[in-house]
Amino acid sequence: MVVADMRRDVQAIILLLLGGAVLRITWTDAYLNYVREEMRPFLFLSAALLLVLGVLALVDAVRILRSDPVKVAPGLTEEERELEDDHDHGAWSTWLLLLPVLAIFLIAPPALGAYTAAREETNAIPPAEAQAPPLPPGDPVPVALGDFVGRAVWDNGLTLEGRQVQLIGFVTPNPAGGWWLARLSIACCAADAVSTKVQVEGAEEYPANTWVSVVGSWIPGGGTMSADSVPIIVADSVEVIPAPRNPYE
Repeated sequence: MVVADMRRDVQAIILLLLGGAVLRITWTDAYLNYVREEMRPFLFLSAALLLVLGVLALVDAVRILRSDPVKVAPGLTEEERELEDDHDHGAWSTWLLLLPVLAIFLIAPPALGAYTAAREETNAIPPAEAQAPPLPPGDPVPVALGDFVGRAVWDNGLTLEGRQVQLIGFVTPNPAGGWWLARLSIACCAADAVSTKVQVEGAEEYPANTWVSVVGSWIPGGGTMSADSVPIIVADSVEVIPAPRNPYE
């Protein structure tokens, strides 16, 4: 039937658009908003398979339409007409599947940010090593935010005492006052994102999701040996920076 052929057309178009959307975000760095960097080859492969399947489905639909050009079957009974109407509604609902695909083309959703970080209760994941190694020489020393939180919470700040560190993250408003410097890490994709936060003291406030580089020193007072502990850093300087290529640690 023509309705079935139309659905085959729609399926082909959806496959082509979905493959194109995956290829688009993978060709740029937009895919880093959703998955880890090492997933890029698999995304390219997925995009290629979707495009190939879409082309094959479209060719098959055109072949069927050419072999059966009749568009309306005459002499339909009332029951058959109702069945055709139901199929038409189903075809329209199939077209609605294009909306999220078009959204990827037109407005690629951004990476997770302050909204997610503020609602994550767990802040400090126990490190794999029983004791953190000493920081490299030289101040300020760049430290990943997750590493800083792990050292402050689970190692009682022993390797941070008397050291000046540089942390990079985005601003997340603290409901209790002030703001957190936050960063999200993912194991596979944005769905499993886990946040780490540091309370910044001695600095002016910035809008949420502003990326900043904070140079300062750890001080006791944020709690230790607890998964929800938020350590404190007293800022010597705060610099607004562009968002990094990869927003996740």
